[in-house]
Amino acid sequence: MDRTEIRMTEDLYQRVSRERLYEQIADHVEELVSSGKLQQGDRLPPERELAERLGVARGVVREAVKLLGARGLVTVIPGRGTFIAEMSPDAISDHLGRFFRLGSKSHSDLNELRRILEVEIAFLAAQRATPADFEEMRQAIQEMDESIDSAEEYIVADMDFHLALAKAAHNEMFPLLIEVIADLLRESRQVIFQVSGAPQRGQLWHRRIYEAIERQDASAAREAMQKHMQQVAEDARASGYIDNLAS
Repeated sequence: MDRTEIRMTEDLYQRVSRERLYEQIADHVEELVSSGKLQQGDRLPPERELAERLGVARGVVREAVKLLGARGLVTVIPGRGTFIAEMSPDAISDHLGRFFRLGSKSHSDLNELRRILEVEIAFLAAQRATPADFEEMRQAIQEMDESIDSAEEYIVADMDFHLALAKAAHNEMFPLLIEVIADLLRESRQVIFQVSGAPQRGQLWHRRIYEAIERQDASAAREAMQKHMQQVAEDARASGYIDNLAS
């Protein structure tokens, strides 16, 4: 049997009640994906077949597929069919980023989330970082040193440092969230970079965070990250970026 053909089981054709049918169908398919009964690359049956077996109109199935697509769970390929989408870290990160952008999350909300996450990430990284993690953070700090006069290059290296730090905490969710937040805050980082002394102040705290993690001092790593977040907030206020968003 073709790998992309769905393994047909009665699970897919569970009857649903009449209220908000398309949402129930979408939820049911999502449950099958979560349980492993449907896997990446599996092809859903044709719309007509699904509708007949579920006892609903084709339009209901069509709406369910649209909702699954919006959730990032299926991919529709014209002429080929509807497939269970790839659930790679990059795909999940893209989907999270789309949610934040479409939801018009505020700059202050994102920064608050970042502060809470990164402070505890630093604490955990000091306990869990490996030699490979240390090397990745050192490399990012060196690249920031070398690009201290170039906003674009410095910001990329800055994001690499914070992502390496998230990886060093060895929780798969942290890099996904940090990558999304960092990408959404890219504009604010470009503005803050122009504040006199901001990159140098950032580098001071990056080194202190790294040094605390290297000596496995979790409390010092947490404190250094707290102060780094305070420094970023102060430079953001000095740039006028927050005021401009509010106006």
